[in-house]
Amino acid sequence: MLSIFMTVLPVFLIIGTGYIVMWRKLMPESTIDALALFAQKYAIPCLLFLAVANLDLKKYFNIPLFASYYIPATIIFILGCITGYLFFKRSADEAVSVGFTTLFSNMILLGLTIMERAYGVDALSTNYALASVHVLFCYIVGITCMETVHANGNSINEVISSVIKAIFKNTLALGLILGFIFNFSGYALPEALDVTLQMMARSGLPIALFALGGVLYRYEIRTNIPEVSAVAIIKLFIFPVLVYIMGTHVFELQTSVRNSAVLIAAMPPGINTYIFASLYNRAQQTAATSIVVCTGLSVFTITAWLTFLG
Repeated sequence: MLSIFMTVLPVFLIIGTGYIVMWRKLMPESTIDALALFAQKYAIPCLLFLAVANLDLKKYFNIPLFASYYIPATIIFILGCITGYLFFKRSADEAVSVGFTTLFSNMILLGLTIMERAYGVDALSTNYALASVHVLFCYIVGITCMETVHANGNSINEVISSVIKAIFKNTLALGLILGFIFNFSGYALPEALDVTLQMMARSGLPIALFALGGVLYRYEIRTNIPEVSAVAIIKLFIFPVLVYIMGTHVFELQTSVRNSAVLIAAMPPGINTYIFASLYNRAQQTAATSIVVCTGLSVFTITAWLTFLG
């Protein structure tokens, strides 16, 4: 187990370095913001574009894989909403925000890095396949539910418009969409463009992890620990357990593919959960605190899952 812990530790040490730098004020906040902006809006979209553009869609785009992950994801979202609404007396729209926090996994920044260190580069194809529809799926579910519970008289066309606008404002989603388009086109990238995109892509994850640590420093841990604890149990334990059951006993995925899907489900909430909460001004503190607490706990829970999965 110690060797597995040492496998994931460097990822969290980079995050911790960013956190310490902000805590000790060794860099101005504007620098951290600039690094996060570069990674999330430019470098990582290049990484996702190249991954999807070169992905074997016939091999990895299959119903068993997507069903094994996204059926549990839907259950988890509903469970998160119910937990917020019934147990913590949230309003309906605040409960949707809590549900979104349990739904959205940090499968890009943490998932890609940990997956590569644990299982090698070949294992990333499953990650890319699931990530290619992750933003689209989560925002459709979250925005549709939020617009539905809001008593503002929005029509179905307005709801659809809100979903589309949110997706196309997200450069990660744009990188994936363009990757699909290029994959279907069958063309090869010009060498100069391919090298340029690869250079951008290689810089993305380490910079993003460092910036993530700096951003996490801003999210204070407040008094909503019981609710955040419930989010952590749902996100870090129940979600991967459901994916494991679905992938093993229902759809009988190949072991390596199942392990990748389970590990992705075990990732803590991503920054997009706070962005979504802020978009509607609902349950931001729960989203922010959940990101900090779950990311810290995931050092140990991911190690446990890697040990269990072998």
